[in-house]
Amino acid sequence: MNSIIDDQSLASAGLVRMQWFRERMPLITEVNQLFQEQQVLKGMTIAISMHIEPKTGFWVEGLLASGAAHIYLVGCLGTTKKDTAAYLASLPNVTVLAKEGDLYEDHKRYLKMVMAHKIDLFLDNGASLILAHHELKPGWNPIGANEETRTGRLLIEKSGVQPDYPVIVIDDSPLKQTFENALGVGQSVVDGFMRTTSLLVGGKKVLVVGYGYCGSGIAKKFRGLGANTLVYDMNPVHLLNAKTDGHWVGELHELIPAADVIITATGSFNVITEQHIPLFKEKVILANSGHYGFEINVEEIKQASQSVEIVKEGIERIRFAEKSIYLLHNANPVNLAGADGNPIEIMDMGFALISYSAYRIMTNVESLQHGLQPVPKDIDSQVSKLFMNSIQ
Repeated sequence: MNSIIDDQSLASAGLVRMQWFRERMPLITEVNQLFQEQQVLKGMTIAISMHIEPKTGFWVEGLLASGAAHIYLVGCLGTTKKDTAAYLASLPNVTVLAKEGDLYEDHKRYLKMVMAHKIDLFLDNGASLILAHHELKPGWNPIGANEETRTGRLLIEKSGVQPDYPVIVIDDSPLKQTFENALGVGQSVVDGFMRTTSLLVGGKKVLVVGYGYCGSGIAKKFRGLGANTLVYDMNPVHLLNAKTDGHWVGELHELIPAADVIITATGSFNVITEQHIPLFKEKVILANSGHYGFEINVEEIKQASQSVEIVKEGIERIRFAEKSIYLLHNANPVNLAGADGNPIEIMDMGFALISYSAYRIMTNVESLQHGLQPVPKDIDSQVSKLFMNSIQ
């Protein structure tokens, strides 16, 4: 199978850009060395669904060097860096299926292509591989899988899928929740918003929809830059937490009319829809931080509009009869579509959790049960110590 990417000529540029990231990921440097020495994945076929950007690229290099026979890498919607995809596609035994402008239909087609091959290990993000395997029933099972996100876990649970192989949910790790979700996503979403819009944050009314670990981190970072933060969550405990953290809280229909910026962080679909159009303030900015842009029903909102036009890279103006609103990056994750994703140190830790969990699957699968389960506590402890020692 040939790679499907934007421009293979960008491979050398992708390699050059990776150097900055490579030098600042000591945990993955150590993990990659361990995997290479032990040839952990020798002869294995690996399928990965992940945001294709430089930090991912360095991690994938290590998996390849650990003896993997072949790696199939499927990108996520709206977050593919063309030069990184080109570089990875230039490596032997790596097939990259990811273009910058891929639609959901493209993503589903890539997954079907991957499932035509027997895969030993899924390293999943958003449950793409796990759900495709369940839907297509290719006649084989992987040895095991990782699922990186809260969205992925929710999708598996809502679909009623019960994998008859181990699935380690990285997002169930307290380490990931505390540092990658709250700290990393909080910083990177603000970064993506500022890079995309070039607007002052201070003084704006920013509504964060969803107050889990990611949403709480986003609200905290915006508030730290002087924004007036509003929060909605369906869970009364989360809403109480937001109020005691100092944010304005209320029902969604009460908060939307006041918001200059609305950011979704729920892991669910259709959180903002056509029914909210009458509530939007003139020139409100909509953005999403969840894994899938479907948290904002973009298709429904655009169909109800009079016109849609691109006013700046990553910004669309959607006109209605009485107002205009702005949408960032077609509701793809703003931290990756508009910037470089989570901070390097954070993803160094995050990929270490994924790698050590994969190591457990490949070397001691008997210790794991079938179905969804958290990261083993000893892995959490090990990566926590490594992460602490790596912070300069």
